[in-house]
Amino acid sequence: MVDFGALAAADAAEPATGCAADPSNGLDALAQAGFSVTEVASIRGMVCRIDELPESTCGAAPPAKEYWSYWHAEPGAAEWSYSPVGGADSRPEAGDVEGWSFGDGSAPGLSPADAAAATEGAEAEAPEERSYTWLFAVAALAVIAGLVVWRVRRDRRA
Repeated sequence: MVDFGALAAADAAEPATGCAADPSNGLDALAQAGFSVTEVASIRGMVCRIDELPESTCGAAPPAKEYWSYWHAEPGAAEWSYSPVGGADSRPEAGDVEGWSFGDGSAPGLSPADAAAATEGAEAEAPEERSYTWLFAVAALAVIAGLVVWRVRRDRRA
């Protein structure tokens, strides 16, 4: 769940929600839920922009009065808990509710239960399957090319 706060477009009254199938960390959950993420280069896991907001340069760190705060809630929890770690270091579990809120560090405006209800029935994006078939094909071609070169050199010597 992402609460854009004052950054929200006039037609976006509610925070945005999405689902993540099997995220490896909080930033991965955000990306799998359909949001683009830009990290602060100098601080691992600190988010500078979500969906290109705010329009800033992502310097050394965002100001303390306006930043993306990160929140968690276990399934069925009524309240958010402020995350003691950044998104890259968190490990969400199945059913957990993740929240991001832009502003002064206040909790998201949507309760964890409402955020979870907003995504009920939504299909979580499955992580993209990676195929390494091309890697094996390139390796096989390299071995064949090596054998051909060896054979040609051997035949020339004979």
